[in-house]
Amino acid sequence: MSEDASSVVVEEWSSALGVVTSSTDDDFFELGGDSLLAVELAHRVEGRLQIEFPIDVMFLDGTLGAVVEACKKRCAENGL
Repeated sequence: MSEDASSVVVEEWSSALGVVTSSTDDDFFELGGDSLLAVELAHRVEGRLQIEFPIDVMFLDGTLGAVVEACKKRCAENGL
């Protein structure tokens, strides 16, 4: 993997929401995200990390920290 999962998720999250995020406790939906934006975020992260984005995490625990950890886990499972 040429890009760090944490950096990619933070960058795409901030871009999708139009905010600078500073805390792993920031919640996607509390910051103005919706289900369509979650799908867009998933697509963008998938393209950059070459993983299947764990979109269920967005709805179970929509915090930045949870999404980053889920993506890092998916990268590790894929040997990236």
